[in-house]
Amino acid sequence: MSLYLIRHGATDTSGKTFAGRSDVPLNAEGQRMARAIANELASIPIEQIVSSPLSRAVQTAHPLAERLGLDIKEDPRLLELDFGVYEGRPKSELGLKLRKSHAFRPVPGGEALIDAWHRAGAFLRSLQPAGRDVAIIGHYWINRMIYGHYLCLDFDSACRSRAYRPNTGSVIELRSDGPSCAQTKASSS
Repeated sequence: MSLYLIRHGATDTSGKTFAGRSDVPLNAEGQRMARAIANELASIPIEQIVSSPLSRAVQTAHPLAERLGLDIKEDPRLLELDFGVYEGRPKSELGLKLRKSHAFRPVPGGEALIDAWHRAGAFLRSLQPAGRDVAIIGHYWINRMIYGHYLCLDFDSACRSRAYRPNTGSVIELRSDGPSCAQTKASSS
């Protein structure tokens, strides 16, 4: 089984504001990225496409789904971190330290990183029995948490790792020839 972990394409807010749960559409560059992703993955035997329900993720998934003749399954566990009161505010003005201040304590009106960690683990465990190639379209933090679970990192390591800091429109393949860490953790608890 291979998972193709995809971060949605560019939006007008990418890198500028905390978009989180705001339903921001792709801009022209993001639409170009979505088509490029579809071209890149067109020859892969992907059997399922799962996306965050936010429009920027679904719009990124659409060209791939169309190319492969698949439906897009929307899963709310793939939503981005809820930035609460910081939603829509400029990143440059806030200096928000998520890993330091909100790893376990929710952002006011939102959620903590640990909440995204738990959603990511539950999502991955739900995929394991399928044993097929899956394209997953998400967002910065939820993709980092999925990546961390997949590599058997603990929560703190997943938050601090510099190994995977997904850019908009990025694709990474995660391969598994046997049981993954997420499946092992689920069966041991």
